Amino acid sequence: MSREIFDLTGRVALITGSTMGLGRATAQVLAEHGAHVVISSRKQDACDEVAAEFRELGLSAEGRACHIGNEDTVAAMYAHLGERHGRLDILINNAVLSPWRTILDTDHGLVKKALDVNIGGYWQMSVGAVELMRKNSPNIGGSIINISSTAARHASPNLALYSTFKAALDGMTRSFALEFGPDQIRVNTILPGLFETSLADAYTPEVKAKMLAQTPLGRLGDPVEVGYAVLYLASDAARYTTGTSLVIDGGRTVSIG
Repeated sequence: MSREIFDLTGRVALITGSTMGLGRATAQVLAEHGAHVVISSRKQDACDEVAAEFRELGLSAEGRACHIGNEDTVAAMYAHLGERHGRLDILINNAVLSPWRTILDTDHGLVKKALDVNIGGYWQMSVGAVELMRKNSPNIGGSIINISSTAARHASPNLALYSTFKAALDGMTRSFALEFGPDQIRVNTILPGLFETSLADAYTPEVKAKMLAQTPLGRLGDPVEVGYAVLYLASDAARYTTGTSLVIDGGRTVSIG
């Protein structure tokens, strides 16, 4: 029973921003536990490449491009899922626009562009998921997981826009969890800290060393560790967990308060 509860066989999972980094690692973990994963990012060739690599590993995967900030491509994604699979069980909102600049260097056009992706995109993707998940058996529902960041709780230089929109995800998660709980649709947030991804490369060696010194576990996270946290929230092991936030940062949040 302890192993079966993490079995995702027969379930369809859509992971946005899954051609690299945390998204790709998460997609692979879900596929390894039986899910059919839809690899998605803005470029179809990148989606196809990752999906093909997964299939070579014996995993069930397909690639489907989607710009989550574009209403038409989001609608096309859900039309495809409905026609091909007739269902969606798991949505991982992971795609993000994270401009690296100061507040005064952030013009209104960039604010609007980031808003369309980081909030509008997550909202549109979640609404589309709910509409498909409601078609599942009343006792099945689904799981929506928003990938946020510890930047939502601790400001960092040059990441004000990113931090602002990640903080907003907390309210969105709780609101969706409340409204769609009766449909057995669970909605949760994961807040990763510093991981071995391209975002970590944006920090100077000095800043990265300081952040590691503040981290009780003393290392960067491995992307697969977010994947396993997602697996828990997507599986029946978390069937009584909704509207919550899970911090995965090696203890840095505890250290800096």
